[in-house]
Amino acid sequence: MRKARTRGRRAAAVSTIFIAAWWAGVGWMARRPAPWAVRLTSPAFALGLAWMYLGVWHWALARADDRRRVWLRAITLTAVSLLGVGILEAPAAAGWIDYAAIRGALTGEWNGPADDFVADPALTFRRPPLSRWSGWPQSGMAQVFNLPIRSTYRQTFSTDARGFRNAVAVDHADIALIGDSYVEGAYVSDEETAAARLQEQTHVPVVNLGVSGYGTLQEEIVFTRYALPLTPRMVVWFFFEGNDLDDDQALEDMMAYRRGVRAPHVAEPWSSSLRRFADRSLTWNAFRELRRISEPVAPNAVDSLGWFHDASGRERPLLFFDFYATRPFGDYEQARFEKTKKAFLRAAAVARERGIHLVLSYVPIKFRVYGDFCRYPSGSRCPQWRPWDLERAFAAFCLENGIDYLPLTGAMREAAGNGEVIYAPEDSHWSADGHRFVARLIEQRWRSY
Repeated sequence: MRKARTRGRRAAAVSTIFIAAWWAGVGWMARRPAPWAVRLTSPAFALGLAWMYLGVWHWALARADDRRRVWLRAITLTAVSLLGVGILEAPAAAGWIDYAAIRGALTGEWNGPADDFVADPALTFRRPPLSRWSGWPQSGMAQVFNLPIRSTYRQTFSTDARGFRNAVAVDHADIALIGDSYVEGAYVSDEETAAARLQEQTHVPVVNLGVSGYGTLQEEIVFTRYALPLTPRMVVWFFFEGNDLDDDQALEDMMAYRRGVRAPHVAEPWSSSLRRFADRSLTWNAFRELRRISEPVAPNAVDSLGWFHDASGRERPLLFFDFYATRPFGDYEQARFEKTKKAFLRAAAVARERGIHLVLSYVPIKFRVYGDFCRYPSGSRCPQWRPWDLERAFAAFCLENGIDYLPLTGAMREAAGNGEVIYAPEDSHWSADGHRFVARLIEQRWRSY
């Protein structure tokens, strides 16, 4: 009995040395810039947690007089824990609870008003009116990649009496901008949005009707309910290739849920559903918080990164979303795009009746603009990415239906070739310089039409 216990303690000591060596390897790997190391660090971190859990029970068994009782406790505790996690994950899987929001509330860190909305019967959600937020937010990509990166300056986000990002609600605007977070101005301050810059440059009233998370169908409601009463002379409506199709699907799903019916749609890619569940998941958010806490020991890193030489000659890291750049354009996407085109056609008909000049613009993902101008670490998958060719179909649609089209990609790629940074390096959205760049393009169209 004594020999068996001695052997058990020796084995436990060996397992402790193994676990310590494992964590040393995780710390070493986390500091390696190679893409393979970046991709393996988090799985190795998760395995390290599992080794620690097993190591505790190994020590308990080594010191126990009644091993059968210890085994029973280990199995019971593990089973109950897994059952408890499953019960807590069920509401997240159903979309009833978002543990990411709970995590953000518990940490008390201001990441911008990304999720500050109120219910709306037609739009499903909108910004609360007459609200103001201020602070040093994390970028959206920093949140997704769990990086300790924040804005280098204080940003302010304010809404008018209608819940849009304007200093005051106006009764008339010569130019109205409609879109999602790009138009609303994610990760920039109130005075830096394209709408604010455009008003400075044109000296005519400009209204910002962009709302983060909106797709074309919600934006059509914004066009009818909010833009038309302002009697604009020109409406510039932005379509973001990254997620507007999915946002439309989300709207249809929500409206169908409210009516108590099943939403008719082409099956959504399982990867999209899995990503949304992971974002809400208790397990994933608890793991991300552990990774954040362990930042000094095992820093978080990104493998979808490129190095870009700006106009000053400085080499800057640019982060990219792989999902936007690698997603195939299949039946689901085509079906959604057909509905998008119908919404634009309905709005174009109304605009013609009212003498409004409607301009559609295609917002490219960051990789489409900067992908060819970056240097990538050895082993990076980024050089193999091929974004879908939806922009050509979008431009053809505008041409066929006599709708004015404002292209952004060509001008933005030219700017990138000149070293301009018009997308925030640590985010997927336009930088303050990017908003100024877009405002100049709109100004040129305004003065020429």
